[in-house]
Amino acid sequence: MAYNTNTYFLYFLPVVFLGYQLVGKKFRWMVLLAASAVFFWLISGRLIAWAALTTVLTWGGGLLIEKVKKSAVPKAAGKTAETSGETLSREERKAAKQKQKKKMKRVLTIFLVATGGILFGLKYMQFTLETIHSVMELFGADAAGMQAGTAGAAGVAGTAGATGIAGMLMVPIGISFYTLQAIGYLLDVYWGRFEAERNIGHVALFMIFFPTLMEGPIMRWTDVKDMLFRGDAITFESFEKGSFRILLGLFKRMIIADRLNMAVKMMYRQNAVFTGIMVVVIMITTTIQLYMEFSGTIDICIGTARILNVQLKENFRQPFYAQSAAEFWRRWHISLGTWFKNYIFYPVSTSSLMKKWNKFGRKHCGKYITTVVTSAIALFPVWMLNGLWHGPKWPYIMYGVYYFVILLAEIMLQPLGEAVWSRMHLDAQSGVVRTVRTLRTWIIIFVGEMLFRANSMEQFFTMMKRMVTGPWDGGILYGNLPNLGMEAADAVVAALGCLIIFWLDKRAEEDPMLYENINEHHFVGRGALYYAMIFAIVIFGSYGVGYQPADLIYAGF
Repeated sequence: MAYNTNTYFLYFLPVVFLGYQLVGKKFRWMVLLAASAVFFWLISGRLIAWAALTTVLTWGGGLLIEKVKKSAVPKAAGKTAETSGETLSREERKAAKQKQKKKMKRVLTIFLVATGGILFGLKYMQFTLETIHSVMELFGADAAGMQAGTAGAAGVAGTAGATGIAGMLMVPIGISFYTLQAIGYLLDVYWGRFEAERNIGHVALFMIFFPTLMEGPIMRWTDVKDMLFRGDAITFESFEKGSFRILLGLFKRMIIADRLNMAVKMMYRQNAVFTGIMVVVIMITTTIQLYMEFSGTIDICIGTARILNVQLKENFRQPFYAQSAAEFWRRWHISLGTWFKNYIFYPVSTSSLMKKWNKFGRKHCGKYITTVVTSAIALFPVWMLNGLWHGPKWPYIMYGVYYFVILLAEIMLQPLGEAVWSRMHLDAQSGVVRTVRTLRTWIIIFVGEMLFRANSMEQFFTMMKRMVTGPWDGGILYGNLPNLGMEAADAVVAALGCLIIFWLDKRAEEDPMLYENINEHHFVGRGALYYAMIFAIVIFGSYGVGYQPADLIYAGF
C-alpha cells in the first residue's frame, strides 16, 4: 500500500480519520500510533520488528543519557553534595564533571552504534562484503571465503542495492528515514536540547508516523511532539488545506510523473541507441519526473498530516529557482539537508580540532585557504554519507562525491566570479547574472540527477560520452517519442502539466504561504479550483488496466 493507491485513499484514510475523530482527545495519538503500525505491517510485515527494536533503543538510550546527565556529582569521600551539604573543590568538581561527560558520551556511542548498526547490517552489509571481495580480487588475493560470506549476507540483507521496493524485501520500508530521526533524537537529548521522553508510545509514533514513513519529511522531535500528541480534532479548515495538498500531489504524480515514468525507464533500458540531444532530453526528463514524483508524494504526505492538524516541514521550495548548487540543496529534500547540516556539518565545523585549525590557518595561511580547507573537511563526510544514505550503489555514492566537488568548487571560485562580474560592470543581483547562474545550476542539477538514476557508473559515463559525440539534430525528438512508450498526446499533456506546476512554483516563490492560505480565497473560486484539479486528474491521470505507477523511489531508501 503506497500513498497514491486506491487502498490508501478509499479504505485506510477514511478509517483512520473516522477513528481519530470518534475517540477522546487524549486517546487520539493512540489511534495514530495504531494506524502507523498497521500501515507499516501492511507494507513490511514482520520486518516491523526492526523498527520496534530501533524505537526501544531510541527510547531507552534517551532515558539513560538523561539519567547520567542528572546524576549527582560524587564527593571524594563517596557522598554527594546534595546529601552532605559539603562542597567539592574546584578541581574535584571539574574532574567529576569530566568523568560524568565521558560516561554520557559512552552511553551515547553505544546506542548510536546499535541504532546505526541495524541500518548498516540490513542495508549495507552485502554491499560492503562485495566491495571487500572485489578489492581482494583486484590485488589477487584468495577471496573464496569472502565470497561465501557475501553469499550468506545476501540471504540476510536481500538485494539491498535495488532501487525498487520489491528489491528490498529484507529491509524495512523507510528504515533510512526513521534511523536518522532516531540518531537526531539521541544527539539532541545528549546536547540538552530537550529532556528525554518517558512514554515509549510517544517515541514510537514519532518514529513511524505513517504520513512520513516512506518518503519523509525527516522529522525533528521538537518540531512535531506537541502536534502529534495534542489530539486536535479534524476541522473543516484542516481538512480543506490538507485535501488541497493531496490533490496537488496527485496532479504531479498521476498527470506528470507517472506519464513520464514509462519514458524514463525506456530511456535507461535502451540508452545505447540514444545520442546527442536525446541524452540531454533524458537528463531533463529524468529530473522533472523525479521532482514530480518525489514532491508530489511529499504533498500527499503533508496533506494527510495537515488534515490531522500536524504541520510538517516543507521538503521542497521551488528548487529550480536556485542560483547555485548550495542553494539547490536548501530547496531540494530540505529535511535531509537540514539533518546533515545539524548533525554532521555543524559538529564537524565547530569541533575543537577545527577551531584550532581556523585559528592557526587565519594566522599563517590566510582567510581564503582556511575557509576552503575548513569547508572541505566539513563537507566531505556530509556528502559521502548523503550518497550512502540513498543506498548501497556506486552511482549513489558518486552522486554524493559529485556534489561535494561542485560545492567545494563554488566556494573556491566565488571570489573569481565576483571579480568577473565586477570587471564587466554587472551587479551580482542583476537579471543577466541571475539568469546565467540559474542556467548553470540547471546543468549541474540535470547531470547530477542522471548520475543518480543511472544503473551503473559505466552507463552514466557512456551516456555522457554519447551526449558529447552524438548528433544534435532536433528533428529526431518527435520521431523517437513512440520508442519511449510515449505518444505525442502524452508528451503534450505532461508538458502542459509541467507548465501549470512551474507557474504555481513561481507563485509560491513570491508568496511562501500560498498553499497554507488557500482557504482565504473566495469559496466560489476555491471550489472551481478543486473541481478543476479533480477533473484533470480523472481525465488526464495515468491509471487503468495495464497501468503501472512510478515506484516511490525514495521509499526504497
